[in-house]
Amino acid sequence: MSATPWSGEGPVLADTSAWIVARRLPAARELLLAAAERGEIAWCWPVRYELMIDARGADGIALVDRTLEGLREIPVDRAVQRGVLAAMRELAATQSHEAHRLPLADLTVAVAAQQSGLDVLHHDHHFDRLATHLGIRAVWIAER
Repeated sequence: MSATPWSGEGPVLADTSAWIVARRLPAARELLLAAAERGEIAWCWPVRYELMIDARGADGIALVDRTLEGLREIPVDRAVQRGVLAAMRELAATQSHEAHRLPLADLTVAVAAQQSGLDVLHHDHHFDRLATHLGIRAVWIAER
């Protein structure tokens, strides 16, 4: 778990929250784009879906498609899906009431990162908890 902002170095699976913050903050955007040019940014389907929902019309969706097209896709295969279910069961069994009730997109991104050996780049407190539980590294794209 890390509350320190991302340095811009190293391969990461960028969560939707990181992309949205990068749109608002020029420094975060520069780090993200530079890392993308180096081939260090990956995505998975829940992120793509959320970015498309957030897009403003057909032009926005086309921009999401162009942006992600050249980046590494982390598959959300059966192993990831089963990992999400396992994480939900473990959280429910070992944590407080309703601890397993996290956004499914966040759970899926965290498990996909875990199984691919990547850090999660985010701006969402859920990932700090998931990082502790799953043993992954979650880095903030900007200060909280």
